[in-house]
Amino acid sequence: MSVPPTSKLTSSIPLDLYPPEPLLAEDDSSLVVLILQGVEIDKSEYSAIAKELNRHQFWVIVPNCYPVGRDYICPENYSAKQVINALQYSPSQPLYQALQRGVILLGHSAGGMAALAALNDNLSDLFSPLVAIATYGSNTPFNISHISSLPPVLMLSGEKDSVVSPVISRAAFQRIPTAKTFIELKGLNHYSINNTPQPIGAPLEENKADLSNRDSVHFVASLLTSFVQRVKSQDENWFGKQLQISF
Repeated sequence: MSVPPTSKLTSSIPLDLYPPEPLLAEDDSSLVVLILQGVEIDKSEYSAIAKELNRHQFWVIVPNCYPVGRDYICPENYSAKQVINALQYSPSQPLYQALQRGVILLGHSAGGMAALAALNDNLSDLFSPLVAIATYGSNTPFNISHISSLPPVLMLSGEKDSVVSPVISRAAFQRIPTAKTFIELKGLNHYSINNTPQPIGAPLEENKADLSNRDSVHFVASLLTSFVQRVKSQDENWFGKQLQISF
């Protein structure tokens, strides 16, 4: 699977941009998924999930987020703000229009913490509208209950995740004060959202997933798409639930 050229929209944030496939000439419904990655996981490790989301008519943006003054990858509270600020001036009219229709933040591991914490800094004006937040293998900030502008949240957790266990994710889920859904995915681990089972430089995953990465990213993309569709249609049947899905 090929990775697109790095966008030159900003010199401070290297990012990959994946347009929907096919890119429709008269598109009036596509949204943007901004992926915030886990610690030391390069943006290229999310090309598979990006391509799957493209097939569901999402634009996908994957930046490499570096803390100020550091040389390692790790999204922070302001990472989403930086990326959205840069993209607001995109010369691509279809991308600009998609940003105006709505943004979904998808955070993996530390990226999930960053996605949720972004709302702590009153960044809601940058996401107009912020449709939803989804996390995979993530914890939540402990002060999240004070965030009044939090959109619907989908938390996904791999049953075999040894980096951020489902026990931690379930406890974090209880702190979210908004419409929310928790899904534990049987047989998946911390890196089932990535291209490879153990991304170079990332924390060690002790458990092997039962499902291939190719199959798991396909399923995760489908789950996220279904959740966003429910949010857009204001279908509350998914909210307030804790589910377990087997393959």
